Amino acid sequence: MNNNLDATLVLADLPTDLAWKFGGFTNGLEPLTLPHPRSPDGADGYGRPGATDVDAYGSVCRLIQLAGAAGSPLGPDGHRQPESELYWFRWITGHQVSFISWRLMAQLIADAVSGRLTVEAALAGLCPCIRVYTAMLLYTGSCPPGTYHEVIRPSMRLRHPSFSGSWAPDYWPVRSLLRGGRLPFALSAGSGDVRRAVALHQLVHDGIAAKLVPDGRSLLRQSGVRGLDLKLLHVIYDNYFLTLRAPVSRHEVIAQLLRRLVAIAQDVAANGLHPAPDENSGELPEELQTSEVASCEENFIDILFEAANCATCLPAGELLASAAGNGALRHSR
Repeated sequence: MNNNLDATLVLADLPTDLAWKFGGFTNGLEPLTLPHPRSPDGADGYGRPGATDVDAYGSVCRLIQLAGAAGSPLGPDGHRQPESELYWFRWITGHQVSFISWRLMAQLIADAVSGRLTVEAALAGLCPCIRVYTAMLLYTGSCPPGTYHEVIRPSMRLRHPSFSGSWAPDYWPVRSLLRGGRLPFALSAGSGDVRRAVALHQLVHDGIAAKLVPDGRSLLRQSGVRGLDLKLLHVIYDNYFLTLRAPVSRHEVIAQLLRRLVAIAQDVAANGLHPAPDENSGELPEELQTSEVASCEENFIDILFEAANCATCLPAGELLASAAGNGALRHSR
């Protein structure tokens, strides 16, 4: 923990077993604390963790897989949770994971440009980050259109009549990448995988937009409010998604990501990615009916594990070996 930071500001303790509950109760939420975009991680460093962290990270990554294998048709408390609570949890927590994935992408690109990281390593790291962000689009967009328009969209309008995803502070450093722009360094053999990951992200992004806002009328387009200070808009956006800014360390950023990935794996295992399809919503947009999107949904838990593996800077085999040696995790998937 960063000694210069109030310990109550960052929830970075790693979960140890499947009885752990994110936020303290089913569908609970937690604040996310990140450094300012483009700012370096705090004093605890950036890079490969020590031996103690290897064991802890490996155990948590294994928890993601175990949670995915331990699902039931009911919620974690033995009964089905109110849909509005579940989808609100998904909306906030899924966006928080997206913010961390954007930050990790931006770091990989910056490190490749500066020469601190090889291009091949950066490209290999970018793919899991893009894939987990794509999975979060499916996760946050899993609510029926009725729930989105009755619960989620009004909550954003109450914060600001022009509320827009373009205000996300962490999105700007990776905006060009996610819109299909060229990377700012020489490409190599791994660039094809990155392009395919970006293409799938764009497909899912367009499909979720068509599902939830079929007329294309976003709050930003509907509102006549313009010309506000971008710094203020960033703060409004962070505040809505329970995100604080402080110089936290790399370990604290990753620990917060792992907490959310375990919680999301627990949720999807218990409730499914699509708990309550809206019978009145009509046919899904064609973008969401492709085999690529179906594969992303079918491998949702594996994508979470891959993202955790990448974020901890460890090869999958080392993570699994570490988890297998931990006495708290004696079951396999």
